Amino acid sequence: MPESAGFRFGPRDRRGLIAGIRTGQAVVVTIALLGALAGLYVLKGSARSLAALMVLFGALVAFLPVGGRTLEEWVPVAARFSSAGARGARHEAPAIEARGPRPPSVLAGFKVLELEIGDARSIGAVHDQRRGVLAAALVADGGPFPLRDRAERGRLVAAWSSVLAAAAHGSAPYRLQWIVRTVPDGAEELRERLVTGFAGAAPNSARQRAQESYETLVRDEHASAVRHEILLVLAVRAPASPGRLGPAAARLGREVLAFERRLKEAGVAVGGPATPAGLRAMLRRAFDTAPVLGDVAWPWPVALEESWSTLRTDGTWHASYWIAEWPRHEVDSDFLLPLILNASDRRAISVVMSPVPPALAMRQVEHARTSVVADGELRRRHGFALTARSQREQQAVLRREVELAEGHAAYRFSGYVTVSSSSPEGLDEACARVEQAGAIARLELRRLYGAQGEAFCCTLPVARGCN
Repeated sequence: MPESAGFRFGPRDRRGLIAGIRTGQAVVVTIALLGALAGLYVLKGSARSLAALMVLFGALVAFLPVGGRTLEEWVPVAARFSSAGARGARHEAPAIEARGPRPPSVLAGFKVLELEIGDARSIGAVHDQRRGVLAAALVADGGPFPLRDRAERGRLVAAWSSVLAAAAHGSAPYRLQWIVRTVPDGAEELRERLVTGFAGAAPNSARQRAQESYETLVRDEHASAVRHEILLVLAVRAPASPGRLGPAAARLGREVLAFERRLKEAGVAVGGPATPAGLRAMLRRAFDTAPVLGDVAWPWPVALEESWSTLRTDGTWHASYWIAEWPRHEVDSDFLLPLILNASDRRAISVVMSPVPPALAMRQVEHARTSVVADGELRRRHGFALTARSQREQQAVLRREVELAEGHAAYRFSGYVTVSSSSPEGLDEACARVEQAGAIARLELRRLYGAQGEAFCCTLPVARGCN
């Protein structure tokens, strides 16, 4: 990869039915116009001015942005949130059924299974019964990526690109996901080394005093320390019924082994697929304030409370964001480092990718090109200026068409960020820091109000998102 090469993200696709107007906006405006027309026939005199107010109200509902969404986009979000509250799904205490405890409703569709994949090996997998998805995870090692020079980083990125290209062809998986998250580091390994190294020290000796000094240093320095954890998740479609998972489980096993082999051939340091015990511990670390070491019998929180802007699981508060826009200008391969490395807080960054079959991708880009040209012509005829954003959208479509013609793989992707803290006050401070880090990385982070439970699931190793 040449040192001058960079990466450019196109603007988020906002094309609608006509000239960028979405279906919901068209419906609201149509209803407002019909209501105004009916008012002109029914009302008399000065009361007819209400018809004009109705049109104005419809335009405001359809086009006025509030918190990154128009009012007509907020209606279904508020309706789902209110419906969940009416069912009691947003405030759940421990529940015991005849077959044992069940996770809270937001997580009720998940179940950790053990799958045999041949060669006397077994892996852990999360069965998402609500979405019909079966997902397995691998632990990766990013190594000293930020310390490498630009050429070496380019080589590693090219190797990762080759893995994605291979995964997108043939019997492509349903979803790919990578997660980088920080979890509390209690320095247990370092503490054990201290105990072993100073074993046999006599009371009041210099060795004992040195041990006490080192233990104090470790305790003070690791009180707020975190460590990074990198997960790679691969998922396939699966029946909702656990009794019919045989073919899907066999396919997931083949895909995971092939994915692991490609990663190692590309020079990506990766461990084997997570075992059921390892997967349960991965899931539990997303909820607990203290890190979980070793096996856990129950990977889910006991109680859950979802509010409009936060999610509480047991004693931990979470806030989740959607990456609404990626950098608009050309960036290097390390553009996410401000969000990943400058993290003394608990946070998880997740990108979920869905491979698009080559034939479908080509049809979509041809349709997009035709739609962009038609929208531009319509704007010109009615005297609307072609904005810089519209020009960028046209350039992005043409660039994507050229890339597909050259044989590159096509992916849809979506990014999410979850921030966690042991107190509401700490969560507010951590959210302010992550929003600042996102701005430095040239990302537009949008807090997913009214959907915190669902958004939190998108940063778990279950391959949700990218809908």
